[in-house]
Amino acid sequence: MREISLRQLVAGQPTPDRVALMSIWFHGHNNPRYAELLPRLERLDACLLRLPDARIPRGLGFRAFIAGKPLVHRTLLAAGGRRYPNLLTLDFEQLAAWPGAAVMDADDPLFTPRGVQLLQRQSLRAYVVTAEHAARKYEALGVDKPWVVIPQGVNLKAATDELRREASGRKQPGEVVLGWMAAHLLTDGDRDADNPLYNVDHLLELWDEIHSRVPSARLWLVGGPSERLVARLAGRGDIELIGRLPRERALAVASQFDVAPYARTRDQGIRAAKVSEFIGLGVPTVSYDYEVTSNLRETGAGILVPDAREFVDAVVRLLTDAGARAEIAAAALRAGRELDWDVLARRFEVEVLDTYLPPA
Repeated sequence: MREISLRQLVAGQPTPDRVALMSIWFHGHNNPRYAELLPRLERLDACLLRLPDARIPRGLGFRAFIAGKPLVHRTLLAAGGRRYPNLLTLDFEQLAAWPGAAVMDADDPLFTPRGVQLLQRQSLRAYVVTAEHAARKYEALGVDKPWVVIPQGVNLKAATDELRREASGRKQPGEVVLGWMAAHLLTDGDRDADNPLYNVDHLLELWDEIHSRVPSARLWLVGGPSERLVARLAGRGDIELIGRLPRERALAVASQFDVAPYARTRDQGIRAAKVSEFIGLGVPTVSYDYEVTSNLRETGAGILVPDAREFVDAVVRLLTDAGARAEIAAAALRAGRELDWDVLARRFEVEVLDTYLPPA
């Protein structure tokens, strides 16, 4: 990916061999797919609105962008279309204003009448999903465009041997670790606590029963905890709040998990980046039996369960049976080689960009 300025986007020479990308961007990107995949795509010319790092200014900047987005789409995309014949978009609404050919990366599917209408536009050559079931749902809604599955991935090079050795020092002799990571760790009463991506209340309920049966185990939570959660867990020796870490250190710590719980209380229909990361790192994962975690069944990298009782039983079994853990971990590592972002980026270039937005 080559980053370009706004002036270069609208006033440069025509570049029929390149593919335009226009998006917001910020340090510590909350979407690992964008942060990892897009910079690896060599044909991209990316015009990025970089938001501030600090949370409050970043939030204000994001709200200002959303308020002005219709105008941006009408002017910027039309101007950029005079230089670039091809667009890779991450935003459904960009399809309404782009005059040339486009591919949509629909990692967050929009199964609304508006989303279906935009995917039917003549300019759209194909769209990308992270799991086949999303494309099949679009087909059932009437979308007849070609689609390609490029799953969520993991940066296997980021968690270096040195960082993994450092992370292993957190373990106490003889203990086993159940671990979870998310950008934010929230509890009831927190702002955005209704978001299952970040709410850890159900995980803590499961953990209390798990720990009563495996007293030698500890729960590691990687991510930014709310003040309310810190107060709730104060004095708990069985739970370690590790805090928010740079991406490479977070992955290194996650590589030391003996088991990972995917304890979200509902299936959101979006293939989870976290599950791909656990698979790539060779961490056995236990999840409710959701469509979004079906890759655990397909690869043998985890266990899917129907209810909370079996969730606890499965975690306890893995925490106490090193042989069972090792078997699942080996299956995860085998599957994880195909989920490396370097591998997926090459697939994206060949199967998506070169196929549907070929150089002129």
